Amino acid sequence: MKKLAFAVPLALTLAACGQSPTASTSGSLTAAYASRPELQDPDSQAILARYANDPGLLAALQEAYGERPADLSRPAAPALTGLDLASDRLAYIKRVAWGTVAAYNGEYANQSAVNARYPGLDWSRDGCSAPDGVGLGYREDFRPACNVHDFGYRNLKVYQRTDANRLATDDAFYKNMKVICEAKSWYKEPPCYTAAYAYYQGVRVGGGSSFQ
Repeated sequence: MKKLAFAVPLALTLAACGQSPTASTSGSLTAAYASRPELQDPDSQAILARYANDPGLLAALQEAYGERPADLSRPAAPALTGLDLASDRLAYIKRVAWGTVAAYNGEYANQSAVNARYPGLDWSRDGCSAPDGVGLGYREDFRPACNVHDFGYRNLKVYQRTDANRLATDDAFYKNMKVICEAKSWYKEPPCYTAAYAYYQGVRVGGGSSFQ
């Protein structure tokens, strides 16, 4: 995954603008969470400040604290029909790219057989390298989700490059990160959700060039 938008660390950006990286803006959507002890690390505070009035971050925090059900729904992928190679290869790409980490890992391990059935697939991956300065401690945590995202971008941009496919791939990426966060302890889940939202915004805002 390539480096994306807001590559300058948010804490440094805020400092350069004469702002404190502490997310304590009174009246913002996420202000009630800024003083939570689980979110006092610099990355969480920088993200809270950056997205203080973002309904998406508010929803993520509410999910992390159990204040609303976690949205883990995934984009619908087409079925394999067996009618022609091109259609089935595209359907396969979507099913893997929009599916779970476990499903991707199984296909990745079996890629020789898959390539014989659907030639021309790109299985290359480079882990998480975005967004710089935000959630740096989560690069390894989110690597499995980044691998799935890489597969989606690198194949869909070849076989069906549309904005809708890019959005679906990004949404699946976010869901996979949230699943990773849900496996953490109650204390570590909120900052993980916060970082996941920043990573999601990173690909939404700055990932377009990687889909060209």
